[in-house]
Amino acid sequence: MRHFWLRDGARRLVSALAFGGCVAGIAALLGSRDLESYEHVFFSLDRGTAVESVRVMGHPVYTLALGLGVRLPLQGSVGSSPGALLAPFLPAPLAYWLLLAFSIGAAVLVARHALAPLCGGAVSWLAAVLLFWSAPIVDYTISVDWLGTALTYCAFVACVFAPHALLTLLDSAPSRAARWIAALSVAGTVWGLIAVSHAGHWPILAGTLVLASMLALCRSEHPLRLRLSAVAALATALLVPVALQVPDIIRELQAANTAATGELKRIVENADVGLMSANAFPFGPVAPRLPFTYLPLALVSLVLGLRAGDVRLRRLILGSAFISLVLGAGAAGLSPGTSVYAPTVTWAMRDPAIAFAVFSAACAAGVFRVPRLTSRLTGGLALAALALASLQSPAYATALARKVVRQDGNRWSWNRDLLPPGERLVTRGLAPGALLKGGRLAFWPDARGEMRDRRRASTDFADAGYPLVTAWTKLRTMRGLVEPNEWLFNETTDLPSRILCDAAAVHFLQLRYLLLPPGVECAPWSRLPGLAIDGWLEIGVALESDDRVRALPASGLHGPLAHEPALSAESRLLPTLTPLPRTSVAIDARGIVVRLADPVVAAGRALVLPVAYDPAWRASSGQVRSAGGLLALVGVDQQQVTAAFVPDAVAVLRACSMTMAQMLAVGGLIGLASLRPVAQRAG
Repeated sequence: MRHFWLRDGARRLVSALAFGGCVAGIAALLGSRDLESYEHVFFSLDRGTAVESVRVMGHPVYTLALGLGVRLPLQGSVGSSPGALLAPFLPAPLAYWLLLAFSIGAAVLVARHALAPLCGGAVSWLAAVLLFWSAPIVDYTISVDWLGTALTYCAFVACVFAPHALLTLLDSAPSRAARWIAALSVAGTVWGLIAVSHAGHWPILAGTLVLASMLALCRSEHPLRLRLSAVAALATALLVPVALQVPDIIRELQAANTAATGELKRIVENADVGLMSANAFPFGPVAPRLPFTYLPLALVSLVLGLRAGDVRLRRLILGSAFISLVLGAGAAGLSPGTSVYAPTVTWAMRDPAIAFAVFSAACAAGVFRVPRLTSRLTGGLALAALALASLQSPAYATALARKVVRQDGNRWSWNRDLLPPGERLVTRGLAPGALLKGGRLAFWPDARGEMRDRRRASTDFADAGYPLVTAWTKLRTMRGLVEPNEWLFNETTDLPSRILCDAAAVHFLQLRYLLLPPGVECAPWSRLPGLAIDGWLEIGVALESDDRVRALPASGLHGPLAHEPALSAESRLLPTLTPLPRTSVAIDARGIVVRLADPVVAAGRALVLPVAYDPAWRASSGQVRSAGGLLALVGVDQQQVTAAFVPDAVAVLRACSMTMAQMLAVGGLIGLASLRPVAQRAG
């Protein structure tokens, strides 16, 4: 019996992960038109590349390989996924596939435990197909490279089905120990999926779980105490992983709003068309960000729910269908607002609307496929109506995928490229050994954006061992260092041409290489002949280098110059920096070494270093300060000073939350697989 239990649990685990692997494999093979995830989410993972970083509990929390030093993760916490544990040993496409497959498999297991007692095993698998052969998956993995948002969709699915799965498992558990296993399995899986989800969708995720819990509380066939316990467990699974990440996000927002004048702005995106037009396929438009919410399926379920003989199932059918319609209307008509704490986009409300529509349809199928609850003719007609309405979903997703791939021109995709970063750069035009690794590299303004449009990752250079000054740092704001940086989630260290063509600035920043378009005149640089990156960018090498320490009077840190972005085009700080004789600054992969022939030269001065300021920097002599967003040292009294990023409480808390999420996700997945889905009840 024990061997059968183990074999049965393994079969459920393998089948769920295999399903997720198939969906993820199709997404990876079709490729993506956008490299946003690669340049943010993937860079945050320890992927076995040449990027070195400071780590806490094995998680990267800071690196000097991007920008002028940034905290990690750059966007979201995809590193919280158990799949991230294998990222250092896998090529990026396989790591991408594994991360997506794990989350889909976990969401499928939750949904099957919720649906099996309501509609049976076969219908629960059909529901899984509708959930993941869907518009959000195509949008987030094929239309754009939003891995974090794709994993958030899995969290939406889990939030819709988890209260019902937990109720069923708790009610059917034969012992107290079994109830604990069920509670920890469901809550741990939800915890893990919430932890990897995109912070911009947290308000909608919270609303989704509240609505799903309200439906679960209406299930009077379960004791009230059980219902309240299930809701409390899932509320904890949502709130705690969010709370563990909030200090890190608040730190970024505070840094952004105090570093420069004015408030951060928000990109506001509304749905392109109304709810009815978006759901008129095959007669309506097809686009990735339309609020396509399975409206016909929800309406058919609503009509059938009115005729359902089982009162308890009728509540679930009508309630979930109504919620789907309300969320769909919100996705089509609401604006996210301009507050930095508002949802990223309200058209993402279509994601839980889809899950609620599928839940309603599955419950309706459960009613009308049981002979004792309906006549054979009525049941057949009802199932036929549900089947016809449900066909719209995979047909729409297929049409959307075909449209995206056709528009893309079938170009080669990064998530099919198994080459190491160094070899990838060779294919992009960089001859082996042409550039010395370790030298700081920058892009001409807008070159990084052009790379992204051509689906060429700018982070390939950092991955291959060239510290990349130019970067799109996403959540890690550079607002106090470079302007313009006024848009939330879109902060950059794109240096203006005035800085890149100023020899003094190039020397101070210790820039070694510059990628720039042909025909651009820029005095401090000499072109390397015969090389062209991506067929259009030339490589400039700095004509001279100067590693002397730059300084300004310590009193200047309290003046207006210290509060202006130091690397903006109109910076007044850089011209005031004075090179100190017989000094040097060396930047390695993890820290900075400052050498002074005589510490007296530092008296009354602030030593300004070419690294972005962060409160977690610590120096062996003196104190750290911010000078226009750059790291400055005051009070130095030693000949040699080392500065290093020492993870603070915020970074440690973030790393601890990621480790905890990985453990709970693995435990939850194994626990759900070991628990046999409850058989369908006839009423």
